[in-house]
Amino acid sequence: MSIYKAPENIENRDLNLKSVFLAGSIEMNKATNWQRKCEIALEKNFHIFNPRRESWNSSWKQEITNPNFKEQVEWELNALEKADLIVLFFEETTKSPISLLEFGLFAKENKLLVVCQENFWRKGNIDIVCKKYKIPQFKSLDEVINQLKTNS
Repeated sequence: MSIYKAPENIENRDLNLKSVFLAGSIEMNKATNWQRKCEIALEKNFHIFNPRRESWNSSWKQEITNPNFKEQVEWELNALEKADLIVLFFEETTKSPISLLEFGLFAKENKLLVVCQENFWRKGNIDIVCKKYKIPQFKSLDEVINQLKTNS
């Protein structure tokens, strides 16, 4: 029952407790800090992997040669793979290209729980992929949080 934020080490956690990765909209000045709501609601039942880095610097070049950026992306990929469940939130005020990438990477993994707000620019694509691969969809963060708490 811990909150792990990028780039904290997730390897020493208690493996008897399920983990949840908080994937989804982070775009600065567009996305709300929805991850904090999930942390508060779920931290007693799960290990939380939160990619929203406290020390993020938007001036970092997003290139493999940038050690801070590379560390962030590698942490996210590792945590996504190790997480038991992934809450994937598409906020309608964002484009969320990396979230769409993560959605594609894990669509067949049977561990996604998706919330896609009504006016998200690619909601139709999200709905079709969720239907095809039987990915559970929720109307709100509250709904997915309640589902997780009920089944933990």
